[in-house]
Amino acid sequence: MAHDKIVTLKEIAEAAGVSVMTVSRALRKQSNVSEETQTRIQHIATQLGYRPNPLVSALMSYRRSARPASSHSTLAYITNFPAREEWKKSPLFHDFFKGAKDGADRHGYQLEEFWLREPGMNAARLSQVLYFRNITGAIIAPLPVSHGHLRLEWDKIATVTLGYSLAQPQLHRAANHQFRSMRLALRHLRKLGYRRIGLVMPASFNNRVDHAWSGSFLTEHYRTAKEERVPLCLPEDDQWSPAIFSQWFDKYRPDAVISQQAEILTWLKDRNHRVPEEVGFVHLNCPDKTGALAGIYQNGPLIGRVAVDFLIGMVQRNEVGIPPLAHSLLVEGTWVDGATVRKMRGTPLITEGENYCDPRSL
Repeated sequence: MAHDKIVTLKEIAEAAGVSVMTVSRALRKQSNVSEETQTRIQHIATQLGYRPNPLVSALMSYRRSARPASSHSTLAYITNFPAREEWKKSPLFHDFFKGAKDGADRHGYQLEEFWLREPGMNAARLSQVLYFRNITGAIIAPLPVSHGHLRLEWDKIATVTLGYSLAQPQLHRAANHQFRSMRLALRHLRKLGYRRIGLVMPASFNNRVDHAWSGSFLTEHYRTAKEERVPLCLPEDDQWSPAIFSQWFDKYRPDAVISQQAEILTWLKDRNHRVPEEVGFVHLNCPDKTGALAGIYQNGPLIGRVAVDFLIGMVQRNEVGIPPLAHSLLVEGTWVDGATVRKMRGTPLITEGENYCDPRSL
């Protein structure tokens, strides 16, 4: 049986009158080869019947990622908080950056922060800076508001955003799988014997995750007995206060509270409610795994690394602009056992795989 002749890069280079390196770059659509030259070389390759060897492509990709580049390229990390360092107040956002930087270093790239509110800076100016510095990839850090918008010159750069705060344009994103993280928190609370579980946070924190917290909570909420259901407490940010929380808590008397706001522990203490003896507390964004707080560790460093891995693949494929169909890269959360919950008296041990919902609700 006859085999198709394998067309080499050298043959394409000879037909095009260019170097083998230029052919390699043109076929990978790298920006340092003009669009006209790329089109001409790709046309010649097609005429000759060239098909890339997947094993060679995989090997070259591995070599590029495993060996640091001799001349580091740069990826942008774009922030947009009112103050330059304000985003660093969030342990999760700090973890995003750390993971992104580690991922960039592993691939031989530098990660450089760009602040959109730098004096004299705006979206158009930043787009020019990135273009003239030949920065072809950017991570869009979480914005200070939910449902935010940015207007960079997207057609010149590959981008991945972190979280859901950037609503427009719709870019590829990396985030914690908050829907499953909430289910994970509820499952562990049920195993410990908690039944009247409440979700409390300012509305903006739920909005920032595209309502994944409340959506997941309500899905489980309606699988429980009616007498065990606790209404959501999601006040607007300007109404978030100890008084509003206390009114909700006194009315519904949950035996466990889920939130991202650690100040609730202080509010409970001020009203002489003991944690975890009287009420359990689960933090949806545990800053660490020390066990001081029980809850969900969102694995922020891994989210940052996943975002950079995906971005570098886009850069190498010259995938710039707003994608026709955005991808979401979801990283699972991890349950952290901590001092703010306890096993309730009389609760049987529930093993993995058993139904943790009240049978009356099924």
